[in-house]
Amino acid sequence: MKKRTYSSFLLPLLMLGACSSEAADSTGAIEDRAEEEFGTEVAVPEFPEYPMVSAELISLPFASSTKLLVNYAGEKGTLLSDEDIAKYEENADSEVIYGVYERESSFFNMAYDETEMISGDGSHETETIDGVDVHYLEADSGGKDFLMAFFNTEDGAYTFEFALDGDLTRGKAFEMIGTVIGLSK
Repeated sequence: MKKRTYSSFLLPLLMLGACSSEAADSTGAIEDRAEEEFGTEVAVPEFPEYPMVSAELISLPFASSTKLLVNYAGEKGTLLSDEDIAKYEENADSEVIYGVYERESSFFNMAYDETEMISGDGSHETETIDGVDVHYLEADSGGKDFLMAFFNTEDGAYTFEFALDGDLTRGKAFEMIGTVIGLSK
């Protein structure tokens, strides 16, 4: 497995994600396409209080790989037109699997790729959830609190970026990560 350093720099949290099916079977379709892409099962949970607004496969040319990016928001708006989604795919060099729904901002995103993550600068703390070491970093940017985390599996890594607030707390973020861990075993 390739290795990639997960640095302490804030990754763009409010990325526009992409998608093209309805939520009824959204996770199944996303998981099926991810398994086809990566050759392994990938966990994509639904969280009732944070609807999924997009899922896409993004080409990472510098790493010669692809990652699955799933965005969740507090509210799901209107589905973008097929034409707008096609433009997005072309500009982002991605394949939309689900969505893209309009929203004011993302509350958090989850990504999966085949690359093992390591803490490059040693600034990450570790919390063990269900026997899995989750490496995380909390940061403040522009008066907003963020939590970035990752954990490795035998076949790849899951990364998370949360915009914390009164409803989406640090504890809730770790519960959601725990859900993904439970589904990925």
